[in-house]
Amino acid sequence: MTDSPALIALRKSLADSTDGPAPEASREVAQAALRKILTAIEKGVCPLGDWERRCLAAAITSLRGGKTNEARTRARQALWPDENRRSAAVAKFPPRPGMMTLDELKREFAAALAMPGRGGPRSSKPA
Repeated sequence: MTDSPALIALRKSLADSTDGPAPEASREVAQAALRKILTAIEKGVCPLGDWERRCLAAAITSLRGGKTNEARTRARQALWPDENRRSAAVAKFPPRPGMMTLDELKREFAAALAMPGRGGPRSSKPA
């Protein structure tokens, strides 16, 4: 089965650049990747199968934990072609209760967005 031009374009839009984002921008980059993929699934560009569910749940969990580069990587793995999926560690990531449907994933993503960022300044109070 060949991939649609829309899926190929989405993969290219999320491809790694040679130099990673600055630490302060990595959360926004991870959020944008997740948002694009959830929107693409909603529009039918790619399916929401077991693989995609596991990758997106792992990405949202990583985002909540402040691991933004990992979140971006996990989100991008949801778009991998079938031949690249066999040996990936995410295949062992258990499906998360409450992250099985598109609506549940979107809800959990929104909850992750509402959490304060980790690894950066949390307040403007002097030390």
